[in-house]
Amino acid sequence: MSDLGYKIKQILSLIVFVAVLSLLGMISGRPIMILAYGVFFLVVVAIMFYLTNKRQRHFEKVKESSPVFKKVFGIILVLLSLITPMVIIFKTNLVNLPESSPIGTAIAIVGAVSIVFIALTLAAVYFINMRGKQVSNRVIGYILYVIAAMIPGLLMSRIEKTTIGIGSVYYVALIVLILAYSGFGLITNRE
Repeated sequence: MSDLGYKIKQILSLIVFVAVLSLLGMISGRPIMILAYGVFFLVVVAIMFYLTNKRQRHFEKVKESSPVFKKVFGIILVLLSLITPMVIIFKTNLVNLPESSPIGTAIAIVGAVSIVFIALTLAAVYFINMRGKQVSNRVIGYILYVIAAMIPGLLMSRIEKTTIGIGSVYYVALIVLILAYSGFGLITNRE
């Protein structure tokens, strides 16, 4: 494939990726949030592209970005992955929590579930990608992926059993996973 064709394919993929992520703004009930989410994810993708664009062609020298900046941005992405579920649950009408539940308890449950979900998925990546030379490690990683994948659906099915509710939670889980994985990659310097 020519360089021009490759670049066009990358740009189109990026546009589709940001457009799909911007649809997360629909859950707020305000159409303007689609644009706000689109701008946010476009900025995140642009920063990620800037930080990870170190591939060299034709033996040219490319200036490396600051490792401290990478780590700080990685930490920000991981924190965003922890905060995103809480913001979506408490600021949108995606999940209708029972009115009798105290807000502090709900925040603690959402925070704990987010941490467990992120920890399981990152542990799965660790076992598959970093220790995956042994089959047993890969099997452990895939089992962790399956467990992590079941968590959002199981929890949502206790509150709302509609297809839209469960599907929306998996959409949020995908956003959380992308933010956490990208942040983890920057912190550990794995691209």
